[in-house]
Amino acid sequence: MDVFWKDKKIVAYIALKHHIRFIVPIMEQLAASGADIRYLVGNADRSQEITAIEAKLEYCHAFDYISDSDNNDVCDTYQMLKNGFADSLLKDTAFGVIMPTLMDRILFSTAQEYIGFKNYLATQQPDVCLALHEVNRWGKMFAFQAKKLNIPCITLQEGLLTTATEEKNYNFIGHVQYSALALLWGNATKEKLAAYEAPEDRLILAGNTHLAQEISRIKTHNIRAEKRKRYHSNGLVSLLIFSIYLPPLTELMPLFQSFVNTKKNQLFIKFHPGTIKTEIDKWLRPLNKKIKESLFLIHGEESTYDLMAISDICILTEGSTTGLEALAMDKPVVELSLDTKGYHASLLSEQNAAISMSPKHLAEHIHQQTHFMDLMNPEGIKTYIQKELHEPEKSIQNAIEIMADSIIAAESKNPGPLISDIAPDLEWTIVLPVIDDPVLFLEILEAISTHSENESFEVVLIMPESLSPDISAITNSLEGDILFLQNKNNQTLWETINQAAVAARGQTLIFMEKTLAPTQGWLTALKEGMTNFNKNTIFGARIINKFNNIVHAGMVVNANGSPVSSYLYVDKKFPPAQTQRPFMMVNHFLCLNKNTFLKIGGFEAKAGVYAFLDYCLKSTKISNHQETVQYLPRLELIQVAPKTSAISKDDSIFFYSKWHGSLWENEDRLYQKDGVSKLQLEAARMTRVQVATETKSSLS
Repeated sequence: MDVFWKDKKIVAYIALKHHIRFIVPIMEQLAASGADIRYLVGNADRSQEITAIEAKLEYCHAFDYISDSDNNDVCDTYQMLKNGFADSLLKDTAFGVIMPTLMDRILFSTAQEYIGFKNYLATQQPDVCLALHEVNRWGKMFAFQAKKLNIPCITLQEGLLTTATEEKNYNFIGHVQYSALALLWGNATKEKLAAYEAPEDRLILAGNTHLAQEISRIKTHNIRAEKRKRYHSNGLVSLLIFSIYLPPLTELMPLFQSFVNTKKNQLFIKFHPGTIKTEIDKWLRPLNKKIKESLFLIHGEESTYDLMAISDICILTEGSTTGLEALAMDKPVVELSLDTKGYHASLLSEQNAAISMSPKHLAEHIHQQTHFMDLMNPEGIKTYIQKELHEPEKSIQNAIEIMADSIIAAESKNPGPLISDIAPDLEWTIVLPVIDDPVLFLEILEAISTHSENESFEVVLIMPESLSPDISAITNSLEGDILFLQNKNNQTLWETINQAAVAARGQTLIFMEKTLAPTQGWLTALKEGMTNFNKNTIFGARIINKFNNIVHAGMVVNANGSPVSSYLYVDKKFPPAQTQRPFMMVNHFLCLNKNTFLKIGGFEAKAGVYAFLDYCLKSTKISNHQETVQYLPRLELIQVAPKTSAISKDDSIFFYSKWHGSLWENEDRLYQKDGVSKLQLEAARMTRVQVATETKSSLS
């Protein structure tokens, strides 16, 4: 038994049977490690209880956690939902959008679930929550209530291997508006979601938590031989896999007709679990008796993986995750070339991982007993699988390790105070990591020297373990109040920076990213800020790039729950960005009293690239004062080169798990308060892009 997981409480929200295959393997492994696992279901037209019952899982229903005392909350929530849909109906139909019929009982049921999820999580207080995704209403409510209680929430990839035939696939938008960490199958999906503006730092590679288990089960239990014996399969077996959308029957007739009066070759048709039986019956109605008798029609009677095991070829009518799964099981895959395009286009054949054929052409090959694997491209298959599947054999363990790290982060305590026996004899200590570009390094040092004249200050340079000859020549030539601290490989950058704070001779500490150069009057602006606020205040700066565009003007949280700079990339003179105001976080630059910094315990090493943000949130929480962090627009620094620090998954897991319940969307609220519309922002940004383009052209 894993000591860490002993008595840890894990709650998984489950819905459809074909989806829980990604969740249950993780939960079973956690249970074997000593965790207390719980399954939670909601209500639906096809009750989610059926999923739990059929899978023989012990579960609770959201409705179990509603009592008469919740009636007022349920009714208030129902009224908000009703008003929201009414407003949407009026607004969207005006633009010609067809709204789906929504029954009143669904709204009321949703209100009950919302309160039920809230009560369940508040009562159970799990250590971590798990769900497939936040696309549907249940996933969103479940994750939202977990966020309110600052419980780490993790979601898994459902599929997302296809590309929509439309110009833009709006389904992906639902997959990027996540508040939780999203564990993905592979890097290809991460790139796809990032292209739809997903929070890339919360897209973590873990792998497909089900596929490797299925492949092992099929081999161990010799499923192929067993199933082929059951179905009397002696020839070439083809498996035609449908998505939820059924293709036109007429286009498939040449393929179906070829199996009439053929006993040796067999065609299995697997209908998607989400396709209702009445739709299937309607689709099959035009087929004559002979054709129907020649086909094996499967809905929920057999596992797709078992059918793949007995098949010699897998056939797709449109994009589906089953294409990847078939390839992982060493099955040749054919994409049917149809005149009528499906909703989802598959790119398997374009990526040399599948064969593209018309139904008639495929029927001819089947009749000729073609060995389809000879037509496949081995290198194309290998490349495709590598892009789509991250560490398939370790996927369950990857997911469990991420969950453990999330729990550790959520439960992390503030470090004890840092102790320094050095009494300040200077006004400022500037802590600066050394950049590896000698030209930029000199530019930054000269800016500090030139714009800090007549001030008593020292510079602490954080040195990498190895220096280039050019950087060494510069550091060897430096004179004055300079302290060199080496960032050794056995410690993080932030541990070395904390050491710099302990050794600092300045009463006030300034922490700068290595790409920043101060401008004239920067210390004067800081002095003014310190005069106006108490000694525990943290100060942030207005940071611009070389094109005079804003890089930082205080941090806000966007619709994806990610910290971003307010007024990013607009002109530095944009009026709202000139307003001095409090923020929950600032980034890139921090200035504060040395004693305050030491007392709070310095930077958290595990926060990595989020160390400034983490420190701001930690300080605000400790002080319980909403104006702990102040943005000073008159304090200006130039980013001499774009920030290139990579965000590690460990940094992201720690930061988002620790502060999950604090990162609530407030970006739009700031813009509304300032009277700035999204259209104005986009216009301002477009203007700056044009200026930057013209500047680059003139320089070249």
